[in-house]
Amino acid sequence: MRDAANELGSLGPSLTTVMSTRVRREFFALLEDMEKFAATLDPILEPKVWFDPADQRTAGNLVAAALISQQRVPLDLVQRSYGAGVYAIYYVGTHPLYAPISGSETPIYVGKADPQTTMAKRPRDQGEKLYGRLSDHRKMIRTVSAYALDHNLPNPLRIEDFECRRLVTASNAQMFAEAHLITMFKPVWNAETKICWGISKHGDTDGRNNARSPWDVIHPGRKWAMLDKLEDSRPAEKILRDVATHFQENPPFDNRDTLIKAFMDSFSQDPMIAANAVEDDEKGEEGTPSSP
Repeated sequence: MRDAANELGSLGPSLTTVMSTRVRREFFALLEDMEKFAATLDPILEPKVWFDPADQRTAGNLVAAALISQQRVPLDLVQRSYGAGVYAIYYVGTHPLYAPISGSETPIYVGKADPQTTMAKRPRDQGEKLYGRLSDHRKMIRTVSAYALDHNLPNPLRIEDFECRRLVTASNAQMFAEAHLITMFKPVWNAETKICWGISKHGDTDGRNNARSPWDVIHPGRKWAMLDKLEDSRPAEKILRDVATHFQENPPFDNRDTLIKAFMDSFSQDPMIAANAVEDDEKGEEGTPSSP
């Protein structure tokens, strides 16, 4: 195996950039496989994962769990406050498109609010960032709600049908948590999910020919998003089908118990349990002979 690796390594200067990248990727994958094979030769088991509080994924999971432990409050009752962090918005209304998640523990949108200075030590130093984000979303929902009611559109969004959780965090902790929340819940309004994104988009169409976001196609009312020069990013019918398919493929968390279990499972390690009773040998700790 070493000879084969040396032979492939010697080809480096003669490989094209594309081929070099491909070979390098295969080498790294092979290294992971070899570590797994080597582990099977050791009679002493090693955990496949281990708990590291300093790891970004672990930190994100912990912050996300802390967010879920917060009380849900009506979005229209969120008061001004200092602090940056993470938040989740929930839908509890009767819009048929969002019926699968209405009243569930799966948010329709999650996000983060960065502090106004990265070195902020206190919520006051972070500014009103978390409140500002929620206030912005609240304004967008109220805008499209008013338009729908004025034009007698069916199934208008109503601000009273939204709730939220928010968590003020130490500066920079919000970055890890947002990524974990998006991966876990796949909120239908988040851009990363690529289904009905656009609520966070602002009127930046001047001098551009941007497409109208799926969110604005389904929920019209923002003036800048209704300009004639804009075209729909996707037909409304396709967006509706995509949302329905998304909820079928990603069933919501119906209650808090299943949600808490999902968080607990994310910390679970291999129990490393033997099939039969284990016979201890005649050695003490660290492999040293036991005292008589």
